[in-house]
Amino acid sequence: MVKFLFLLFLIPAFAFPNAQESRDASVLSELEANAMTFFQVVIGEKDAESLSGIEMSDAMQTWVQGSGAKRIPKDLERMFGGIGSWRKNEHIEHSGNLRSVELFYSGITQAFKIRVTFAGKQISGFHYLPWTDEQNQYGTPIRLETPAGTIYGSLVEPEQAQTEAVPMILIVAGSGPTDRNGNQSPALVCNTYVMLAQALQQHGVASMRYDKRGVGASAKAGADESQLHFEDYIDDVCLWLDILSREKRYSKIIVAGHSEGSLIGMTACARSGYASGFISLCGAGRSIDEVILEQLKRQSRSLHDSMVSILNELKQGKTVENVPPELTALVRPSLQPYMISWLKYDPRDEIKKLTIPAMIVQGTTDIQISLADADFLAEANPKAQKMIIKNMDHLLKTNSTTLRLLQLMNYTHPNIPLHEELVPGIIHFIFGMAP
Repeated sequence: MVKFLFLLFLIPAFAFPNAQESRDASVLSELEANAMTFFQVVIGEKDAESLSGIEMSDAMQTWVQGSGAKRIPKDLERMFGGIGSWRKNEHIEHSGNLRSVELFYSGITQAFKIRVTFAGKQISGFHYLPWTDEQNQYGTPIRLETPAGTIYGSLVEPEQAQTEAVPMILIVAGSGPTDRNGNQSPALVCNTYVMLAQALQQHGVASMRYDKRGVGASAKAGADESQLHFEDYIDDVCLWLDILSREKRYSKIIVAGHSEGSLIGMTACARSGYASGFISLCGAGRSIDEVILEQLKRQSRSLHDSMVSILNELKQGKTVENVPPELTALVRPSLQPYMISWLKYDPRDEIKKLTIPAMIVQGTTDIQISLADADFLAEANPKAQKMIIKNMDHLLKTNSTTLRLLQLMNYTHPNIPLHEELVPGIIHFIFGMAP
């Protein structure tokens, strides 16, 4: 089976279902109590006898008695620092007789939620994932109203902003359901962007990061992926730049785009007159079809060949009905309008258009974007500064290996710090720019 974890940053956003009130309060009250009890048994706060009378599927009975449930406390400690305190419960209605109860906890280093799914009254699923509610983010809430819905972000400022103008960095996330903290729950929990915001704050630099359309608190703004286009993300960055430019407390505004966010950010900078500088963080230096095909070629020749024919159709603006199951994460029919719009853009063409200072940052152990990509960008914009960081991976963290299985450790360890050379390099670029 082909593994697609390392194509995570190439999958456009999708929305999780939204919590809503049930008409049957008595049933939900019972499900809520059962979900709480089930979780308390899993983490060892109650003994297994507490589950008597609670209906469970055969698979869940086997799971709760086996090693799967036993590792949950360690997983929660590793990913969220611990359980912390309970905050609230919510309910989700699915199709048919499926319902879920979500239990929200503060965590120690990262808030999270437990999702217990029921088929009727029978427990049939258990998941845990970061809690990305707008009110539970590091920073001051900020929002952008668009025709598609509200986009929520977090503003972080240093103390100096109270008395003097400070630089501002607008952080643009990579692709897929990547939230404002740099996470794609549950497969990717790294906290890259919130760590960057905290580090910049310590160096006297403000930052703004946001949940893009279809993700986290902004889920409703991009719920229908068939209506989503690459230009929507570009427009959103331009709108954020317009909002930030009205604040006199920012001496300059720099856009920092990570992965796919690099192309989005540089394109927005070329269109908007409000950006003072641009930073590409592990951004591709080729069009997305070249990047996808290179990654697939390393994994499966047959899928690579199938993707070649599909991309050829998409580049002509044509959709493809029959997609191999292994490629649906990338080019399922509902995603094809987005891919068609994305394929129109080549980073080499877009970075050429920049007349503002630019910086290209790339790590030597990034297994998604290569050093050659940084070279392509630098060749297209010779005035841009290029910073190559030894042993930095795609998550902007220290990683001395390029072996995929070993790199997975960084993808689910939220407390691993940013590479020590990253922030000093960014700070040097920011304060070295002309006023």
